[in-house]
Amino acid sequence: MGPLERLEEAASGLYEVLTDPWLGACEPGLPHGRSALVSGDGLTSKAVRDLVEEAVGYAAEHHATLVLALLGHGFAPGRTSTLHLMCADSTEDLRHGAVNVGDLLSVAVDHPGVDGVLGLVDTCHAGGAPPPAEDLAGGARGGRSRLGLLMASSLGQPAVDLAFSRQLARILRAGRPGAGGTLGVSDVRMALRTEVNGQNITGFDYDGDGAAREPLWVARNARAREGLLGGLGGPLATEELTEALAALDPPEPAPHSGLDLRTALSLRGELQDRPPGPARERALHAVDGLIVAVRTVEFVRDWIGGDLTTARIRQALHTMLAAEGRLPAGGPDLTDIAVIDELTFNHPATDRDGRRTLARFVTLLGQVCGKDLRDPALGSWGQRIEAPVEVNDAVEQTVRRSDGGRLGLVVSLHASLTGDWPEVLDGWLLLDGAMIHHEQFPNEAADRRGAESAVEDAVLWAEEHAAALDLPLKRLDLAVPSALLLAWRPEEAGVAMLLGVRYEVRLHWSSRLTPDAVLRSIEPVVAERWESISRHRAGTPVDWLAHEDLADPHVLRGHLRNGRYARGIGLTRHPGADARLMEMLLAYTPVLLWPHAAHEFPRERHGCLDRSWWAMPGALALAYRDRWRGVAGAGADLADLRAVWDDEDWLRFCRFFRAATPATRTRAEETS
Repeated sequence: MGPLERLEEAASGLYEVLTDPWLGACEPGLPHGRSALVSGDGLTSKAVRDLVEEAVGYAAEHHATLVLALLGHGFAPGRTSTLHLMCADSTEDLRHGAVNVGDLLSVAVDHPGVDGVLGLVDTCHAGGAPPPAEDLAGGARGGRSRLGLLMASSLGQPAVDLAFSRQLARILRAGRPGAGGTLGVSDVRMALRTEVNGQNITGFDYDGDGAAREPLWVARNARAREGLLGGLGGPLATEELTEALAALDPPEPAPHSGLDLRTALSLRGELQDRPPGPARERALHAVDGLIVAVRTVEFVRDWIGGDLTTARIRQALHTMLAAEGRLPAGGPDLTDIAVIDELTFNHPATDRDGRRTLARFVTLLGQVCGKDLRDPALGSWGQRIEAPVEVNDAVEQTVRRSDGGRLGLVVSLHASLTGDWPEVLDGWLLLDGAMIHHEQFPNEAADRRGAESAVEDAVLWAEEHAAALDLPLKRLDLAVPSALLLAWRPEEAGVAMLLGVRYEVRLHWSSRLTPDAVLRSIEPVVAERWESISRHRAGTPVDWLAHEDLADPHVLRGHLRNGRYARGIGLTRHPGADARLMEMLLAYTPVLLWPHAAHEFPRERHGCLDRSWWAMPGALALAYRDRWRGVAGAGADLADLRAVWDDEDWLRFCRFFRAATPATRTRAEETS
């Protein structure tokens, strides 16, 4: 067969990543430290078999896993299904002078002392590499052997340009998000299938050793290096540990970010052997924080598993910080690693080591994800991080606080036929998202004062039911027509105390309760946009529209119809009294923001949302309260904004309580 132009390149790249101590973690597989990267035009079939036999004995001597990568030309003789590797003395289709790969693997995997074999096969017909089933199920080890194979192609299929090996090296260097600390055969196979076209990447996994300490893995996951030590602590942990170790005399080098928990514990032991002093105590404190973070991320991933999502992390973090009346100036990246790093190393001064704050977050996260807070696993985690009392306190507090989120009041002004102040307001009391009571509250004067009085009547009515249920009422959702959204600040209503002080007030668009045919046709699009907004992790998913973007309603409607603004929408100026503009925008977006006053809300102020988006809309309620109390802080810019927030819960509520009969398109809508 013809020469493989990229063979040396592919083999060298794969060898480098497999012998990287933080990725493939392989030692050279031949005695006396000899390089196990063997190639060349004169490599005969006997030389290959001899080298592999030597490597098998060396692996057995050290009770190690043998990684065997075979790159080159391959064939399956005639109509057989057995892969043969071609060597310097090989001729295609002739078994003599070629290496039977299945036999080679059978010898390796059945050798006593070899703790498994991982094969990487980049040849044509690579799918013929697995040894016969009887060789694996029987043999000298009685089937207690382990073999993992990744193969570049199916039997009868070519492998082109060493793409398998080259892409495998690239994937191992980059890592895979969400795949855990190590990458197994199935993880890498799925990744390769998305990168290598025209070849059916094939995998094989046999594990007959019930006493094996861990599954076979191809490499450590570079994306989870954060999840082993420094990364589990995140950037704050890395910074604190590096500075603390550098302050020692003599300085201690900071561990590599890919090291594991055992190394962290070893470092702690070394620090304890140093003479006492402030520098040693600071370093011990940093290492202890790192150990707590590592154990916490490991516990959260094991306990919650597939139910762990960005939205649930956001909800738990916001619930905890809002209950404490604080929000950070810039929210962390909403990953388990980043949040646990933030809470471990950037906690209130009243929490000496961060364990109390961490316990509150983890219990809230467990509750949000539907876990039983009486699960013994939670208590065991508390013991491991030396915070059993803090965890027990957090469980009790979380159970009490959970009652505060069960009850909600929705008050709607949708009954107005003109979009002005209605003569009656509807109120629904919700328990765990389900309606349990409905009542109407008259606004006899049909004006703002009467509407605010009716809202307070609805609140008193809801509080009476809350007292009977022995549950607190914390949230008030108000559905308001477009024109009134521009003129009314209901959170500032209230005779004895502002409603926004007593409750978290959220504004919604009342037209979603009784949508016409046009709105109903757009509803799925709005729901999809909310889903996209809720998954957003960095920055603010908002398209800001300046005055000139709104100047021509026909052009604006065209942009909305063709999907140009597919996220939330923010206005840099107050819309004035333009209710039709509000209706047009709200029809296409679940989130609309605009400034309180007529002055501009320029680009340089938009960063307030970048810092607080993860906590919206609760961050808005806190910003209003800070302004009323005269507290200056990170929420000063945020407090200048209004928001309609039609999230998933509100869209679901609207579907439950909308008019039973389909709406019809009006003549005005048909000609608009």
